[in-house]
Amino acid sequence: MNKKIIELLKNTHHVYTRVYNAFMPDEWGSWINSIPGGSSISNGLIRSVCSGYTNSANLPRPNSSRTIDGLKYAKSINFVFSCYQKTTKGWYVREQPDGYIQLLNGYIMVRYGGYACHVMVNGNRFVTTVNNVSYSLSFYQDYLICNGTRYDYPSGIKLSNALGNNIYAYSFGGFITSNDYFECSCDLKVSNITVEYLT
Repeated sequence: MNKKIIELLKNTHHVYTRVYNAFMPDEWGSWINSIPGGSSISNGLIRSVCSGYTNSANLPRPNSSRTIDGLKYAKSINFVFSCYQKTTKGWYVREQPDGYIQLLNGYIMVRYGGYACHVMVNGNRFVTTVNNVSYSLSFYQDYLICNGTRYDYPSGIKLSNALGNNIYAYSFGGFITSNDYFECSCDLKVSNITVEYLT
């Protein structure tokens, strides 16, 4: 009888949830923010505004990072991602705009930019992202759900295999070559991050 009770207790799990602010302090810790001139970071938003002339451009690259202990063992990691980019007054883009958030030391990458537009887990691409479109993302140990569609990871891919628990987000407006004043902007938007843990 006691053996049966012990086995039942082993299989009983409790789920609890924590909501972490995006890019701003919360009760469980804070972010390390780099905010060069022409950029800003607020709750859920990293904005880079690149401007000037070709030979005297201001090219801020704001970023934000934090570590959440035990994140790679979470039952699920949930947030909404979008990236809005705009460029004006230029002949061609010398440096591409970019905006992304990576979690678990890059095991998860969500990006929209001139160099890549995707949702990836451990190098496997599941979704192609588009400018100024919101993506509701839930990353589970074996699969992800994006805007209501489920994507199973290949065999052997699990969030718990990540090498760390760091989150890093970055925004860059881009650099346009022009004989006139130019302005490029990138708004990276991430909702508060809801994490379900299993005890």
